[in-house]
Amino acid sequence: MAGALSGVGPTAQAVHIDGPLTVISVAYRNGAYISEQVLPNVPVLKQSDLYWIFTKVDWFRNNVDRRAPGTRAQRADYGLSTSSYLCEVYALAKGVPDEVVKNADNPLRPLAEATEWLSDQILLNKEIKVADVVFGNSQWSSSATPTTLWDVDTSNPIGDVATATVTIEQNIGRPANVGVIGGDLWRHLKMHPDLIDRIKGAATPGGPAILSQGAIGALFEIENLLIGRGMKDTSAEGTAATRARIWGLHMAILFRTPTPSLRTANAGYVFTWEGRSANRYREDQEHQDVVEVGEAFDVKLIATDAGYLIKSAASS
Repeated sequence: MAGALSGVGPTAQAVHIDGPLTVISVAYRNGAYISEQVLPNVPVLKQSDLYWIFTKVDWFRNNVDRRAPGTRAQRADYGLSTSSYLCEVYALAKGVPDEVVKNADNPLRPLAEATEWLSDQILLNKEIKVADVVFGNSQWSSSATPTTLWDVDTSNPIGDVATATVTIEQNIGRPANVGVIGGDLWRHLKMHPDLIDRIKGAATPGGPAILSQGAIGALFEIENLLIGRGMKDTSAEGTAATRARIWGLHMAILFRTPTPSLRTANAGYVFTWEGRSANRYREDQEHQDVVEVGEAFDVKLIATDAGYLIKSAASS
């Protein structure tokens, strides 16, 4: 009889050496930023400058009178003042050593990934800056906390938003057209029984009554409803993570044009100087390239009476 086989064949571990996959990798980032939808960008030529402000009362007062034959027309005038902006420069850089670039396994691309990470950091910073202004205390000329918070079933979100929209229209003569709501507040709003009850008739027969962004925007009579879902981590490097929403438990109602406009009470602008830039330079002594991404901007509320903050609208 032929000799019996000794032992067993090679194991799976023996014929394969684990290595990194080339089709997937894991990274964490915010899915979307809304700051550039909340307030229009205004590209400017100088880092700081002035802009004109027309006196509001002169445009709402009726100065017209009858003119008798052979007499001059009534004379009137309007006032002008100025305000200023200053685009601060925000930047972040990362060194990428030659050894890292030369030894990186596929699919890693250290220089490209450094640029992508830095760009996301710049967008995160801008999102936080815009949220801090739009949802900041004492920023708008009108604000209120709901008498009954929106995480209580008997609250009245539609009435609270109506108060905001009416206030803005009384202030500037134009209806509000943008709503900005924090992600944590949105989770209460989309389950509110009063809002669900109002759209039941529009639901597909036999289907669920779903409170979408569009449906709630229509109930609020707001053309564009934005939800701030972004997260930020406020912990120091090397300590336990402390994450929270960038946009808190508030809702801002405002009037905003899609692009910068003359003689318009736009709620606010983001003045941007020279746009977002990415630079790469060499550090020979360190044997590395440095990637830097930066942006110069200033978040300004131009017409504080064109916005209304519904603040702390839920308990958590």
